[in-house]
Parts: sequence; structure tokens; C-alpha cells
Amino acid sequence: MRSGFKVSLGAGLFGVLALLGGCGAVGTTEAGDDVSASEEPLYPLASRIWHTLTIPACWETPVVTDPQQALKRGWVQSQINATWFGSTRVQFTGWGNCAATSTGIRIAVKDEASAPHTIGLGRDLDGVAAGLTLNFTFNNWQNGAGGTFDCRTALESCIRQIAAHEFGHVLGFAHEQNRSDKPASCTDAPQGPNGDTLAGPYDPNSIMNYCNPNWNNNGVLSAGDIKAARQYYGTSTETAAQRDAVNWGNGKIYFFNKSEYTRYDIALDRADSGLPKPIIGNWAGWPAAWSTGIDAAINWGNGKVYFFRGNQVMRYSIATDAVDVAPQAISAVFSGWPAAWTTVDAGVRWNNGKAYFFRGTQYIRANLATFAIDQAPLNISGNWPGLFTSNINYVFEKGTKAYFFSGVQYDRYDMAVDSVDAGYPLPIVGYWPGFIF
Repeated sequence: MRSGFKVSLGAGLFGVLALLGGCGAVGTTEAGDDVSASEEPLYPLASRIWHTLTIPACWETPVVTDPQQALKRGWVQSQINATWFGSTRVQFTGWGNCAATSTGIRIAVKDEASAPHTIGLGRDLDGVAAGLTLNFTFNNWQNGAGGTFDCRTALESCIRQIAAHEFGHVLGFAHEQNRSDKPASCTDAPQGPNGDTLAGPYDPNSIMNYCNPNWNNNGVLSAGDIKAARQYYGTSTETAAQRDAVNWGNGKIYFFNKSEYTRYDIALDRADSGLPKPIIGNWAGWPAAWSTGIDAAINWGNGKVYFFRGNQVMRYSIATDAVDVAPQAISAVFSGWPAAWTTVDAGVRWNNGKAYFFRGTQYIRANLATFAIDQAPLNISGNWPGLFTSNINYVFEKGTKAYFFSGVQYDRYDMAVDSVDAGYPLPIVGYWPGFIF
């Protein structure tokens, strides 16, 4: 009955990343601090985003000479819980002492002349000994050679701010001042490896930005940091958002989430730079009444894409790149549409001349040629082997595969075999970098 593809992205181990909280003097832009902003920053390395929302964290050999070690570890953990964990779906677990076989992020504590740092981005740090090095005493480094800010006089603040910045690298985010679109006013030199995607516009207030006028931004994320981080690690606060996705047929997949959209490049296997963007103003003829999002979208295969919202449907022309049929009642376009289906969750074109619509635990079928509903509502369970049985958020086709998304996971369905492929579901995170979930 029904259908996927994924491209694996390569990666390598990157060089040391100095953390914002530990790389500069007060007044220079550094990360790891609190920030507030309205931009959409971050410079992710999409190929190294973790493939899990649960990342183990452990501490390397304890520093037995520091009687406040447990307290300082607690500062780090609570700051990460308040920033990255508090703003996205990702969580760091464990926080005990590392074993020889420990995976996830392994944290060393050293009082050395060099700044605190990571030795890679994202999942390149998985299980790497001393993948992250922090400083708890700052006797040999006080915010850089010749720095005017002495962390020994603000110990808790420094530890918290530096940790928040460094965990941005742990999640796969490079320094904001490394971006190609930074303004001339940002004079701090690029440092460490670059990302591969510009998540929204340059943000002067990012926690990952050395040019931020607030050192380490006081240990919190800017509004833009939060928005961009959620694009890669999800958010539980948008579970009821109007959303869907459609394969445009030009090597791009468009994801719609409330009032915004993201464009995904199939060949590069990641979201395009500079997104998300508002739907209004970028989609010609899009009605203002539909500004808060859509419920479903289907590429009908005839040069038209049908968008659904509530009990209405609207047609968009791929050729003219504009709405060419204004919203009208779904029942006026699809004969036999069930009266109880006042909304639809998702829809997809199949390779058998049919389109399938999903709502709650049920689905219906439409004839692509006649637009007639030729199958009354049936349960997903028992008819779609291995597929999610309810609450499908997004679905689109690619070749002989279809991708179904529900919550934080996705299934790949083989149309020819008529079942979900072995090994699924998989987490959305990392496998669809930049996909909003």
C-alpha cells in the first residue's frame, strides 16, 4: 500500500574548542553566559547532532584535593538543566564518575593554563576521554592571558557560565562569530571548527558568540539560542502545533510548523541555512487567515500541492509558486469526505494512484484522478504493518518509501513490501537535522 530515504553524513574528530566562558576578557563576546535576544542564532554542525535525546554525562577521575568538588559539579549540572535541558527535549543523565567504558560526554576537571574546552562537536565527543575539560579553581587561567576578569573572585558564576557555553559545543554548535554572515562590528576571530548550517540570522546575543557584549551571557541562552536549539533538539511545548511536511519534488522537503516553514535539502541531508522563515510573505497568495499554520499537505503529483487546515483545503501551483485556488470546504473538492473528519492530521500520495489521509487512529483513501474518497475510515492498526497506530504528525513520500513522523520518532514505510522497514522507528533527532519536532 504505502513508503523513504536517508543519507548518512560523514564526520571527523575536530580540534579543541575554547569555550566562551573561558576564552576572553570581559567585554568580549563569549558564550556560556545568560543572554536574552529575539534573533535566531546558532551555527550547528548538522552532521554531528546526536542521534539521541538522552546523553550520558560523567566525570573523569575526581580531584581529591578540592573539598568543594561535589558542590561545583552540582553547579555545572544545575546550569545545564536550566539551559539546554530546560529549553529543549535533550537531557543529560547520570552525572556520576566515569567508568572505562562510559559513553556520552566525559568531563575532566583540570586547573591548567589553557582555557576550558571540548575536543570536538556533538556526537564526535561520544565516549571520548576528557571530551570536555572544565576548570574549578582557575589558579592557572583566569579568563585568558592578560584577561581583566578573574574567575577566582567569581567562582560559581564562572563555572556556571563556562559550562553552559561548553555544553553548546557538546550539542554540536560552533562559535557564532565563525559564521560567514557576521557583521564587521564583530571583530573576534573565528575559533574552532565551523558548523555547516546557519540557523537563522546572526545573533549578537548568542551564548556561543565571543562578540556578545555580555561575557558568557551570564550563563543563560538567548531567545534565539533557544529557538535554534529546539530546531535541532525539539521542544515539548509545541506538541499541539499545526504542522506537516511535503516533498516538493525538486530535491527539497518543506516542513511547516505553526506560522513558519523550514526547507530540507535531500542531497545534503540537512535543513537549509537561514531558516525557519514566516510563511506569510514567502508563499505568494497565502491567506492571512492561515497564518498560524496548516494541518496537512500533499503533493498531488500533477504540479499542484494541496494544503489542509480545519475543514478547508487550498491549492498551490508549483509552476507559478503561488496559491491558485483559494481555501474552500474539503467536502467541495473531495466527494465522499466523512462528515466527522472536520480536520485531518496528515496526508500522503501513494504509488498506486491513491492518496491516504490520517486522523487520530484512522485513515481514509482518495482516488488521485477523481478526488473521490473510495474507502471509508479504517483503523491504522491492523492495516499498516509496523506503523504508528495514532497521532501521525507528518508524512511524505520519496520514491517507493514514505516517512511517517509521530512525536520524537519516525517510521520508514516500504510501499512495495507494504510494511515498515526493519530497524524502525528511529529518533528524529540527528537523523533529520533541522527538522522541527
